Amino acid sequence: MSVAAVNDTKHWLRGGAGGPLLLVALVVVAVAFLFFYYLYPGLHRGYGDKIPFARAIFGGALEQPIPFSHRLHATDKEIACQYCHPYTERSMNAGLPTIGKCLGCHDHIIPEHEEILKLKVYREAGATLPWKRVYYNPDHVFFPHYRHIAKGVQCTECHGEIEQVDRLRQATFYMGMCINCHRRKNAPITCVACHQ
Repeated sequence: MSVAAVNDTKHWLRGGAGGPLLLVALVVVAVAFLFFYYLYPGLHRGYGDKIPFARAIFGGALEQPIPFSHRLHATDKEIACQYCHPYTERSMNAGLPTIGKCLGCHDHIIPEHEEILKLKVYREAGATLPWKRVYYNPDHVFFPHYRHIAKGVQCTECHGEIEQVDRLRQATFYMGMCINCHRRKNAPITCVACHQ
């Protein structure tokens, strides 16, 4: 690069012959790009709406402290979901069964089974069952179970055919799944409906 070219570049950078105009144009283009980037998120962000529910959102089956079978309890024994998850109609969370809830039945039904004996050890120690979390929503998502149950949403619509499985698989709920469901049911899809 010649000395004259270097001097021309310095002159342009200092604001000579069209420098400020070009700089303003670059700033306008950058701001416009960012504006449209956030105004139309569907053009560049995937919210999981293309992920098949029965496949991609599920991880591996979890080892729980007690190998509880939803198939056995919900299908074979016909125990309603709300018996073990009692807060669905009045709380944000569905609730998990306590040791007392389990042993309310199992103090009398197969009380000497090795897994039931484990439950009794937890009870005698005054401990709670260390269930491993299965379903994940991001912390900034407001998902009230009670509101969905009151609108007639069935457990299987979000959790799948859980009554057919022995071991639950970890699952992450993606925004696209929720938005698609809200659109089908004519429910609100404004940001504050789920992000409060």
